Amino acid sequence: MSTLSATGQWLKNLPNKLTIARILAIPVLLVGYPLTEALHVPCAILFALAAVTDLLDGYLARKYGNVTPLGALLDPIADKMLVASTLVLLANSGAVPALLAGLLICRDIGVNGVRLMALEKQVTIEVSDFGKLKTVVLLGAIFCLLINKRMFDLPLREIGMIGLWVGLLLSLYSAWAYGEGFLKMIKSPP
Repeated sequence: MSTLSATGQWLKNLPNKLTIARILAIPVLLVGYPLTEALHVPCAILFALAAVTDLLDGYLARKYGNVTPLGALLDPIADKMLVASTLVLLANSGAVPALLAGLLICRDIGVNGVRLMALEKQVTIEVSDFGKLKTVVLLGAIFCLLINKRMFDLPLREIGMIGLWVGLLLSLYSAWAYGEGFLKMIKSPP
């Protein structure tokens, strides 16, 4: 096998490996973050790297024509696992109100339920721009809240809390849009 084809094969398999790496980062965050405040910044960096794999795995899968059923299943699950587990971690540490974390997690469960119903009816619901914006805002907010203090003269806690509230509003709107889109699709004749 030539070096070029070996590199191409490695790149084709890279998206699923990145998704699995994102899942494997979760226990490290859950164990490391509560141990000591000295690990908060390294955990925030690990979270940021895991979040970046979300963007990278989809891009690479599309670029190299390797969109697989496993990747299509695991990618959104890995995203929800990373966000939900980190929100629980932040609520447990007192950095985020439990109500806010709970609402965000319940929204994701609700949207997944709508997607499952759509799948049963063989209807595809595309990710909305609000859903994508919500994800970027929430990931940035969670990163700031994992650090949870002023750094580089930036009030990361305040930035994170504002981002979380904005993310909640975007989340609720995009959930409503998913639900409305699903209802329109099932009511209209095929």
